[in-house]
Amino acid sequence: MIGNNGINGAIKQGIEKVRDFGDAVAADAAAVLGEAAEAAATAVATASDAAETVAATVAAAAGEGDAENQRIAVLVDSATDVPPEVVEKYGVFIAPLHVNYSDGDFLDRVTIQPEEVYRRFETEIPKTSTPSPADIMALFDRIAAEGYTHVIAVTISSGLSGTYDLVRSIASGRADLQCAVIDTKSIGIAAGLTVVLVCELVGSGMPFSQVIARAEGTAERSEGFFCVNTLEYLYKGGRIGAATYAIGSKLDIRPTIKCNEEGKYVVCAKSHGRKGSLKKTVSLAKKVAAAALEEGRSVRFAVAHGDAEAEARVIADDLKAEFPQAIDVIFCQISPALVVHTGPGLVGVGVSVL
Repeated sequence: MIGNNGINGAIKQGIEKVRDFGDAVAADAAAVLGEAAEAAATAVATASDAAETVAATVAAAAGEGDAENQRIAVLVDSATDVPPEVVEKYGVFIAPLHVNYSDGDFLDRVTIQPEEVYRRFETEIPKTSTPSPADIMALFDRIAAEGYTHVIAVTISSGLSGTYDLVRSIASGRADLQCAVIDTKSIGIAAGLTVVLVCELVGSGMPFSQVIARAEGTAERSEGFFCVNTLEYLYKGGRIGAATYAIGSKLDIRPTIKCNEEGKYVVCAKSHGRKGSLKKTVSLAKKVAAAALEEGRSVRFAVAHGDAEAEARVIADDLKAEFPQAIDVIFCQISPALVVHTGPGLVGVGVSVL
């Protein structure tokens, strides 16, 4: 007869073999998908370049003859995580998302900061909501009162938030302002990278329509990858199912998340443990940057964290060392509104392909 130890050993060996087999299958599938994705990305990049060139040409042909008299305001929502120094330098207008607790409603980065959300997690996980219509209308009124003639609004993904639709709806009713609303199809600093570009182009004096064409093209080519420290908050926020949460937590499987073409969260990689997850997240961003540089494009990185500054600093330094030709490596903390959905320990790496 086989003793309990023998049985347990046999079961353990069986599980390890199944797991190894699963990893091998996943690796093979990833390789095949990677080749297909690379070919598709080349085709998309070519089409995107053509569309961007046409858009810029049309803008120039349209004359925008009064370009030097244009005063362009940049409006964003707080979940784009635009660095404070960029906000201050370019006078960016910010519509804060709302963080909703049972005892009150708070404005993202205005009446509540990330540290307070972390502190209150033990007693309550809040909900979030878009800026109110009154918030947005007040910002447009302020922009008009300050003498601006045009507005470029940049929002997080319409696939994750109703902010884009809200801003677009209100902008369409402003006869006193010429408005464009850009859906980044991304979130956090990955969306904020598009804002940084818009600010720089507006600051350089580029005409309104040409800024829009450049920004939309860059947003389509850019990527953001996010590593979470626990699946708990994604589960409680309804982003993953109960089975995925239970199995992933048991086996210490950490997902790397990105936004797909529709601007919705998808798991683009899975790793065992924190160290493996961080390594995978960074490698995905590096792959995007390397491909862009090979095509002759410029890149800008951003590293964002949620109560994981030490790990994020190491990543930022690594990117600076490996990609000295990058325009910049922006470093920032994620907003309270995003902390709610990811929990402490998030690290995100964004790549803006210019």
